[in-house]
Amino acid sequence: MSLVDKIKDAAGPVITLATPVVVQAIEKATPLVEMAMEKAAPYVEQAKEKADPFVHVAKDLAGPMVEQAINKAGPYAEKVAVTAGPILDQAKEKAGPLVEKVSGMAVEFVEVAVSTADKATGGRYHDQFESVSNVLSRNGKPGGQH
Repeated sequence: MSLVDKIKDAAGPVITLATPVVVQAIEKATPLVEMAMEKAAPYVEQAKEKADPFVHVAKDLAGPMVEQAINKAGPYAEKVAVTAGPILDQAKEKAGPLVEKVSGMAVEFVEVAVSTADKATGGRYHDQFESVSNVLSRNGKPGGQH
């Protein structure tokens, strides 16, 4: 199982618990955001009107410069791609052991997050948090052991 799959499995229950809170926050924030947008609308329109001439001038001036930059960077980008290829392959080979190490650390971080969230909620969601720990155990990383 890949590291991403392990993290998804471990974080899934926590995300499920957080979803209602996020939905509630969105519901409460929506009217405030709408009110702020209503109040800001006239200022946004004024800003657009004042900035419009400057935007057109900037586009006119920047167009040729962007084209020059692309033309000059093209050959260099090609050289970098040729040079970087072997370096990237080497990096991939050397990254393997580091990925294994980091995956263990990720498991530990998730366990700490679960423990912290369990304490923060006063144990109300202990069973759900425990299921996250069980997922980690099934993946061969119980209690932060590697």
